[in-house]
Amino acid sequence: MDDEEFDTLLGEALAPPERPADRGFVLRVERSVAEEERYRKWRKALIRQLATEAAALAALGGSFAFIARIPAVAAALTDAPGLIWAALVLLLLIWALMRGRANVLA
Repeated sequence: MDDEEFDTLLGEALAPPERPADRGFVLRVERSVAEEERYRKWRKALIRQLATEAAALAALGGSFAFIARIPAVAAALTDAPGLIWAALVLLLLIWALMRGRANVLA
């Protein structure tokens, strides 16, 4: 008996018995792969939505800051400091309206 015959004999002796595929295991793996792909798509959409909202909030905040530099508006804000809080609440409400329109988490 040479090495090749011995390897063949050993391979046949140690090989697992032939049996049909485990259908339950295959289904669990396929479900897991599908769920992972769905999670990746959801996460990508969430990150895109957050980036869009951050850009929109930055634009709104920049426009409020630009408007606040107008001398008449700056004087009104220094005379009544509560107006800045009203502007911030308005910014929050605008963000909430934008968020309600394009909701990925629902």
